[in-house]
Amino acid sequence: MELSVEHLSVSLSNQQILHDISLQAKRGEFIGIIGPNGSGKTTFLKALRGLYPFTEGAVILNGDSIAQRSDKEIARQVACMQQSVNLNFGYTAREIVMTARYPYLKWWQNESANDENVVETVMKNVGIWHLRDRAVNELSGGERQRVFLAKALAQETELLLLDEPTAALDLVYADEIFRQGRQHCESGKTIFIVVHDLELAAKFCTRLLLISDGYLVADGLPKEVLTAKNLKKAFHLSAAVYEDPYFTQQRIFVFPNDATDIEPYRRGNTLPPDMTVELNG
Repeated sequence: MELSVEHLSVSLSNQQILHDISLQAKRGEFIGIIGPNGSGKTTFLKALRGLYPFTEGAVILNGDSIAQRSDKEIARQVACMQQSVNLNFGYTAREIVMTARYPYLKWWQNESANDENVVETVMKNVGIWHLRDRAVNELSGGERQRVFLAKALAQETELLLLDEPTAALDLVYADEIFRQGRQHCESGKTIFIVVHDLELAAKFCTRLLLISDGYLVADGLPKEVLTAKNLKKAFHLSAAVYEDPYFTQQRIFVFPNDATDIEPYRRGNTLPPDMTVELNG
């Protein structure tokens, strides 16, 4: 799987949302998309799927432009879990997940034994097989999130686009979803995932994209993107970023925005040698 985004710009309702974004992604990458609310993360994800027309630029998947493909052709290579879904219907969880198999069926075909097996396996892996006969609009927010995540996984595509799949999930399930995502990438899939929990992104993602005001302001390894300077630039916050001394991941400490000194917030006489600090005060 090779994906190339070339000078992508998107405007909605006469307002430019994304500005000249370019990047390449390859097989096996687990790419977290981070940034403030309203920065363009979801718009970028939908543009990758071809759901928004481009003002400029192109999205090239495996050598072909997304814009030149039919919806069914795209659906065989790209699965997208969107942030909000219309739930004014009484379909069961299993029926929703089964709709992921439509790209592989002709209009007169029913689901095959393989389709049934894929849906069952995915729902069990996501932990919702026991909900298979429940109406989706009767489930909790976290349970619905897992149903639509299972739907994306059941599409069996090379590229997965996940828009905040851990929203409304508790700590255990959120960690498990990211752990499974990393495993899927290690087996050859490529995932773009919008995430607000920066430490969770640092723990599992192999690469981060930092979007602010529609611009791609940083792209690289988590330790390269999650710096105090970048967080101040994108989120306008005061923060310290450092490597956890006991576990191999980054930690982020946010100071009050009027802080002028870190001394009132520190404990002990030493600070991590790799810690970066940016204060607004």
